[in-house]
Amino acid sequence: MKALIAGAGIGGLAAGIALRQAGLEVKLFERSREMREIGAGLMIWPNGTRALQALGVEVRTMTIDRLFFCNWHGRHLMEPPLRAIAKRYGSDVSVVHRADLQSALVRSLGREVLNLGAEVTGFEEAGAQVVLKLRDGSADAGDLLIGADGLRSVVRRQLLADGDPVYLGATIWRGMVSSEGLAIKPGHGFNWIGRGSEFLAFHLADRRIYWAGVTKEPRGERPGPAGNKQDVLDRFGRWAEDIPALIAATEPGAILRNDMYDRPPARRWSGGRVTLAGDAAHPMTPNQGQGACQALEDAVALGESLHRAPDLATAFELYEKRRMHRANRAVAMSRQASRGVHIENALLCALRDGLASAAPPRLLLRMLDGTLAAEPVQT
Repeated sequence: MKALIAGAGIGGLAAGIALRQAGLEVKLFERSREMREIGAGLMIWPNGTRALQALGVEVRTMTIDRLFFCNWHGRHLMEPPLRAIAKRYGSDVSVVHRADLQSALVRSLGREVLNLGAEVTGFEEAGAQVVLKLRDGSADAGDLLIGADGLRSVVRRQLLADGDPVYLGATIWRGMVSSEGLAIKPGHGFNWIGRGSEFLAFHLADRRIYWAGVTKEPRGERPGPAGNKQDVLDRFGRWAEDIPALIAATEPGAILRNDMYDRPPARRWSGGRVTLAGDAAHPMTPNQGQGACQALEDAVALGESLHRAPDLATAFELYEKRRMHRANRAVAMSRQASRGVHIENALLCALRDGLASAAPPRLLLRMLDGTLAAEPVQT
């Protein structure tokens, strides 16, 4: 059985590994001409760690020992019980550079199945096969197609016909900087929350710090005349002192800016010989740190479903039963968290911060159960 996979990001690569474990031949198509990821750190929660273990993928991460939520002045609001989380769900919370995770997935999968510079333009089903069409006019046929081609998935657009992603009214700036001379300790993570904005920072395993700042901005706004770095300083320069220090130490070329989008949860991911995975199935805001973890879980569930089911339709049905509610829940929780950050009214911000400070650890753990606990396998 031959599986075609559109997209060689985290979700596509992981799906390739899982499907090959299930005994399928796999072939990935990626529009970029080289495998390169820059400027982003990813949180790996225990559910993501379990998925990586199931895939047999090893990657170097930085464990987060303490995670502090503060207001924009630096006043402490809350600290999630990370030790209790590790005990309850089986592993620590950690951070990895996206490029390191991508490289680990490529090593496990093998470059021989990657087709770079291959932009997918659509597909058609032809009897017992599905044909993938490429920009250069060529095509390839297989028994099934996995659309893992991201937020603006070509496969999803044709399969679900549900339009464009939804702009969330916010922009995210991301940067990477050497930790030398900066006050944030290894193993510590911070999330500062202000009025309509937030800023976070984490150590990576290579003595660098990944940071990101989110503010409400018009869609498609261009950088000011002084560039992204000055734009970020203009918005966060008066925040707690660690923040302007991080920004000032970052090289301008290491700062990226992207508008933030997601989609309402879909009612189905599959049709005929085609299904979706990762951001193509359930794009979400980064507020819960679950984007990569959910994509990894998709891959494991899809591979196991194809291995267990007697036919493709049953496999896709098992896959959706196992993953759709859980992934869509993560989408909803991420959007809800994003809305909390986007509050600008001073009184409502004070109420938000007060509720965060008063939240008991046991309540936080119960809220995480639906996302971090091991998935039940559908029968």
